[in-house]
Amino acid sequence: MAQYYSSKAIVLSAIKYGDNSRIVRLYTDQFGLISVLINSVSSKKSAVRSSMLLPLTLLEIIHTHKGDEKLDRIKEAKMDLTYTSIPYDAVRNAIALFLAELFGKVLREETENIEKFNFVRSACLALDTLENVPPAFHLSIWSKLSLYLGFSPDVNQSKMGDYFDLQDGQFLSHPSVLHPYLDQNTTANFIKAMSWGFEGSLGMSKKDRNDLFDGLLQFMNLHYEGFGNFKTTAVLGELFN
Repeated sequence: MAQYYSSKAIVLSAIKYGDNSRIVRLYTDQFGLISVLINSVSSKKSAVRSSMLLPLTLLEIIHTHKGDEKLDRIKEAKMDLTYTSIPYDAVRNAIALFLAELFGKVLREETENIEKFNFVRSACLALDTLENVPPAFHLSIWSKLSLYLGFSPDVNQSKMGDYFDLQDGQFLSHPSVLHPYLDQNTTANFIKAMSWGFEGSLGMSKKDRNDLFDGLLQFMNLHYEGFGNFKTTAVLGELFN
């Protein structure tokens, strides 16, 4: 008999499998990243409705956990919280698609990490509930997320320098001679994005945002094999032009 577990989960992606099934990647509080096979998503008898599979949907599920990258099954599912803004706001929805792609690239562990899970969940809730979403919101989440990764920036230095070394994750008082780095303005915006408290404007121009995006992309590709680029940035560029 299969053993079942109760978890909170965040939908990262859903890929069509066969005529009416989906393989869904979920980030969970108990087991990190899991993949589940859901059959007959359009059936009334299905444990998971298709409306539950939109990117960043927050769920509570009862599921198997086989490990070893095997596909799990969901016995029961219900909404953890229902979004009131993301599905009806083009900007928030575009950011949600970007964040789901970002989280799907970096949330790879299959172990419990409550602190990281709570951060990801809080980012989803902030996107839905903030009265005003600044154009650099996704860059702030991306910058903050870097603090939960194995190569996170050293923010415990007594005084963070003016240049960020992308290879070593160190803030320097001068440009790195050996490694790629962020210039003074982009480093300042990186620090601002990491420390933003979900209140007020981030105050970055379009050029600032583009420079920080390029820097974060280079940072990730230096440390995450196969990170690559994004499929969802074109829409964001149009919305925040």
